[in-house]
Amino acid sequence: MDAPTAAAAASTALLQLPAPLDTTFGKVFLALVGFLVVLTVGRVALSIAWKVALIAAFAVGVFLFVTTFVV
Repeated sequence: MDAPTAAAAASTALLQLPAPLDTTFGKVFLALVGFLVVLTVGRVALSIAWKVALIAAFAVGVFLFVTTFVV
């Protein structure tokens, strides 16, 4: 068997195999990676939202204090 024929046979054999992500474990792996991406983005978003909510609560508290006792 010469090299081009062997390469053609090898590529044909590889194309007949299922893709790694088409298997059950591949789909589970993709789902877990997607879940981790969602968790990471959510963690960053919640970190920012927590700071914004804290600043807003402080600002409303100051406004309430000023309008109630100072004015």
